Order: sequence, then structure tokens, then C-alpha cells
Amino acid sequence: MRIVYSFNKLVQQDIETLIDVGANQGQFAIAWKKFYPRSKIFSFEPVPETFDKLKANTQTFSNISTLNMALGSKPGKLSIYKNGHSHASSFLKVSQFQKEHIPATAHEEPEEVSVSTLDTISKEFGDLGCSVLKLDVQGFEREVLMGAEEVLKKINFLIIEMSFRPMYEGELLFEKMDDLLRQFGFKIVAPLGFLQTNDLQIPQIDFLYERK
Repeated sequence: MRIVYSFNKLVQQDIETLIDVGANQGQFAIAWKKFYPRSKIFSFEPVPETFDKLKANTQTFSNISTLNMALGSKPGKLSIYKNGHSHASSFLKVSQFQKEHIPATAHEEPEEVSVSTLDTISKEFGDLGCSVLKLDVQGFEREVLMGAEEVLKKINFLIIEMSFRPMYEGELLFEKMDDLLRQFGFKIVAPLGFLQTNDLQIPQIDFLYERK
């Protein structure tokens, strides 16, 4: 995966822990293990069918813990809009812009899932060591960050997907997300990957941030 390859070239450190929020079917975790085979990985995926695939795809790897839950700003239950294109499932509705430019994401249906906070669940992680938080939660990044204020003080690097055009209704776009991350003590390092539509627009970019 391009993002992991780019991270490995930019960060010359051994990473002990990856917190993979929005793990989908395990694509990121599997790519990560190729570069960091000794890393502990905690992979979060709330959609039950997608979680089953995540668990099956990662079961042969050591030190990958899979958790069937979402993360947000407070614990409870929320309706996630389960998308026909599983990468696009989100607690926010798909925007008109995304429906027009990525038609495969137009179909969605709500399903209630469990939500915790990263600060709550991290008590089970132990010592993180040199760590990375990867966020790919389709416009819900702010909510996850607001429930992770203590964990963020221990995180060394952040890999986060941010939008320049509204992909989901109500999501924070790049400028406001960058301001929020600076408030949490992170600085931008470099882009790692991007989403490009069929008409060559680039509405989303995955960025690398480092704790100051």
C-alpha cells in the first residue's frame, strides 16, 4: 500500500504500536506488517460483516488485535450508514459531491453499532512505545479525536485522511482539521496518498502528522 510505503520512507524509526481506526477488511494492517512485522496492531472496525472479513484476513498474523466497535467522542450506540462500497461506510451521510463523482458510494443504509472512546479502550493497550494512530473514518475524524485527548499525548505520529471537498455531510474540511490537530500538538509533515476521481479531481489526501 502506497501510504505505508511512503510512511516508511519518511519516518526512520521502529514503530512499536499501530492503532488502526477504520480498519475495513485489514488492508492497512496487512501492508503495515510487511514493513513493521514486530508492531502491535489494534484494529477497529464497527460494521459486523466487514469486521468478519477483517478478522479472517488478519488471523495468521501475530500481535493483531481486532475490535468490533467504533470510536467517537463518547461511548454509546450510534447508527452508521453502511455503504454498498464498504470503504465509504460512515456515521455521516455521503455528500452529493461524492455521489456524483463516485457513484458506487450512493447506496447506504443505517445500522446501529457500539461506540467507545479511544481514551477508554486504550487502558487495555499497555505501553504504546513509539506509536502511530491511523484514522480513516470517513468524515468522523473530529469525533474520534475528541474522545482521545489523553491518548494523543502519547502518540508520536498520526496518519489521517482529510477532505478538501465535502465527501460527507457535516465533516470538517482540511483547514479546520489542521487547526484542530495543531491544538492537539501535531504538525504536518507530508502527504502520503490521495483519492482521485474519474475527472481527475483530488478531493481527499492522507497526511502524515508528527507530535511536536
